[in-house]
This record gives sequence, C-alpha cells and structure tokens, in this order.
Amino acid sequence: MGIPSSVDLVCSDPAHLVTSFTNGEIGIFNMETRQLVLSLESNLEAGTSCHINKVLSHPTLPITITAQEDRHIKFFDNNSGKLIHSMVAHLDAVTSLAVDPNGLYLMSGSHDCSIRLWNLESKTCIQEFTAHRKKFEESIHDVAFHPSKGYIASAGADALAKVFV
Repeated sequence: MGIPSSVDLVCSDPAHLVTSFTNGEIGIFNMETRQLVLSLESNLEAGTSCHINKVLSHPTLPITITAQEDRHIKFFDNNSGKLIHSMVAHLDAVTSLAVDPNGLYLMSGSHDCSIRLWNLESKTCIQEFTAHRKKFEESIHDVAFHPSKGYIASAGADALAKVFV
C-alpha cells in the first residue's frame, strides 16, 4: 500500500488498527493476522495522491478521521470503507487531530497556525484560535484533549508546548 504515515488502534474493534499511507491510501488491519481487513475509499482521482498527516479512530463510533496535507479532514465508515464526509478545514495542511473523551468534539491543528474545535455531529467549527507561530513553513504539530479535565494542549514548530484551559 505504500509507506505508513500514521497509525491508530480502532477503538470500536480492539482487534484492528488503522494505518494511513503517504500515497493517500488507508487500511484497517487485523493485528493478530497482520492482514488487510478493509481499504477505506479516499475517492482520489486516478494518478493522484494526497499525503495523510494523521489518522484517528473515533473513541466510540466505527469512524476513522484523517488530517490531510490538502487542507481537508475526511471521515470514513469503518464498516463499509466509504467516505462519509469531507471538508476543507484549514487554510494550510491539517497536521493533527484529537477527539474529546466523550466523542462529541474534534480538534484540529494546522500549519496555518490555528487550532479549530469542531462539533462532530454538525461538522461545524465552533471555535478557532491562533496557537503557534510559523517556523520553516510549519506551525502546529500535535493537539490533545485532557482525558478528564477541560484542558487542551498543543505542540508547535516554534519549540513550544502549550496548555489551554
């Protein structure tokens, strides 16, 4: 399938893991047999590819979410492998994703220096703020939700890790 770019354990099925590849392909694999169980359909035009920076399994639903170099966030059904939603989420590459512990909100980080909070049900941005400065055309590398408190964190190319309350 290519060179792996990101991996996550599938929360809705502990026997599987999801892997994204630099050529834009995504696969769900059985960890015991190491076999491909399902290819997720990214709907790329023939001969094109889009680097996936982060692949994420939703904590309670059979959904895989990807952060794309082409500014998109994509949502896939883990049962059918079909693309169920795609949206332009940032002004530059989407580099990182996190879902809150309750599975209601998605946080995304980007090289456009912003962190955005999304309502997962409506797929709408409910908050945006600038968190890091650019360095060598990069900005936010990772975002995270605290598992039990109302904190979020980010790491950036500006050599800072930040916690927001």
